[in-house]
Amino acid sequence: MCGIYGAYGGEGGVAHYRASSGKAWSEEAGRLLRHRGPDGSACVTCMGGRCLLGHCRLAIIDLEGGAQPMSNEDETIWVILNGEIYNYIEIREKLIAQGHRFRTQSDTEILVHLYEEKGHALLDDLDGMFAFAIVDEKKEELFLARDRFGEKPLYYAPLNEGRGLVFASEMKALFPFPGLDNHLDVPAIAQFLTVGYVPAPRTHFQGVRKLMAGQALSLDPGNGLRTWRYWQPRIETNGSKSPSREVAVESVRGRVLQSVRLRLRSDVPIGAFLSGGVDSTCIAAAIRELQPAAKLSTFCASFDDQQLDEAPYARLVAEHLGTDHHEVHFSSGDFLAIFDDLIDHYDEPFGDVSMFPTFAVCRAARQVCKVMLSGDGGDECFGGYSQMFGYYRWHGVRRTALANAAAKRLRHIWRSGWRGIGLLGFLSKNDWELLHPPECRDALTSYFLPDHRGEAERGLRELEVRALEHARHPYPLSAFEATASSYLPEQIMVKVDRASMRASLECRAPFLSPDLMHFATSLPMEYHFARGMGKAILRDALPSWVPPEIRWRQKRGFTPPLCKWLRGELKEEMERSLDDLGELRYLLNPLPARELFRQHLAGFDHSNSLFRWLVLSRRCHEAVLN
Repeated sequence: MCGIYGAYGGEGGVAHYRASSGKAWSEEAGRLLRHRGPDGSACVTCMGGRCLLGHCRLAIIDLEGGAQPMSNEDETIWVILNGEIYNYIEIREKLIAQGHRFRTQSDTEILVHLYEEKGHALLDDLDGMFAFAIVDEKKEELFLARDRFGEKPLYYAPLNEGRGLVFASEMKALFPFPGLDNHLDVPAIAQFLTVGYVPAPRTHFQGVRKLMAGQALSLDPGNGLRTWRYWQPRIETNGSKSPSREVAVESVRGRVLQSVRLRLRSDVPIGAFLSGGVDSTCIAAAIRELQPAAKLSTFCASFDDQQLDEAPYARLVAEHLGTDHHEVHFSSGDFLAIFDDLIDHYDEPFGDVSMFPTFAVCRAARQVCKVMLSGDGGDECFGGYSQMFGYYRWHGVRRTALANAAAKRLRHIWRSGWRGIGLLGFLSKNDWELLHPPECRDALTSYFLPDHRGEAERGLRELEVRALEHARHPYPLSAFEATASSYLPEQIMVKVDRASMRASLECRAPFLSPDLMHFATSLPMEYHFARGMGKAILRDALPSWVPPEIRWRQKRGFTPPLCKWLRGELKEEMERSLDDLGELRYLLNPLPARELFRQHLAGFDHSNSLFRWLVLSRRCHEAVLN
């Protein structure tokens, strides 16, 4: 796990980005990424001075020999890697059998030799979380790629009309680059206010883009800049016979164990996040099964609000597994102490308030471990979100024209506080409306001043086009694919990467195995839902010792009491964000947000929308509009 950065100057050189005097960009980029790799740093120029590669290292595998940038024997191929290649041992053995010679035990070095064998097709062989850059001096090519699930980030900015490129693991390393186009990307802002994150490839700056999950990029003088998706989490229903439920449970258990086994490869201590929920319990139990005698440190967050506090459940699991368990208390005071710094650390506008306790737990874990395993991805694999399993048995009724039409009529006369309003709303929607609810979209454009509504609507149409790709499947199968394609890489993975790497901690997610996800999402929908809950088959795959209060717990989000804080600790901050828009006053109309805040203070819950506004006002207060 590391921070990477670099520049490809096209026909010019990159020497002025690495000046010996003054504050050169490469030095500043390395400084800004130091939290991602405090164990060492290096920077090289290659391709006759036309390319620069920089690396900040968090040493995990081959502590002594794994320094980067790394090259082949004649220094015609160079690589920098952020992340881990979990199946590097198997790939290394094959390459040695083919005659390749290795100088280190590092997983990074296999990229050099695998590229020599397969070129861009090396991506097909990799099981890991990664963002890397490979320079091929003979082809005069820069090759960038990001892992399938978007666990590791990679931002870039084209230079010289697309003939050059600058890139980095985080946007902050690109901000000081001379001449960076920092005009506000209005469609991206509309997307953020809608979903709480900026979907790739956009960022909130017009001049900066990010690779999508499962995307690669190449740049060379002959072909210019090209990007392509080498993998997407597409669900295909091919009509093949499904395994029995019993066989499926055993297959899930086996695949989870294999994925955890690969992600335990490390030369430094590994721990696990443990909330007492199904996903984290599954991963912690798998670690203990694979390493019954090893010390295992586990960490969870605890809150003052007992409705949100999962610590008692985590404690129950930790006691059975015999772990060295740590509870990290998170209060409103802790929240306010890191509020501004953490919002700024994410660089882009980011609207998931759980980033705060996530960082707090990562910071505590880093005092004991350098690598942590998490349960991220379990909801996407096994249908853990309430919108997937809520009212699941009513889908057949909803799809009848009579019931759908009746629900639409009743919904207009049913008061919001009456019992059954949720079911009526569900029955009144078709599959497309469940996947892409229209009510939030329609209200969103009122946030923008008339001169910019056209651009905002363009951003919203992009979201709609993406949703249409998944709508070829019936709901909730479409939601499985949609969340794995967008919410997972753009929100969950961004949250975890920035929070953990700020603490110089590596996080690995065993559920994010392509083989495991493909198998899980190919199972019949009824395997995933039982007792009004999702993840039924994963619950069945848990070890027999897991008690019912853990196995059949309702899903609870890792979320602090934002609703209450916006009426208390964050009230003044929220009021300031509505009154002082800075340069955003030329883009946004604060009246709809003020009305939401008034309703929130009166007892309604508009936490998500208000927090997005609050974050946006801070990250884009001095924005530049065209």
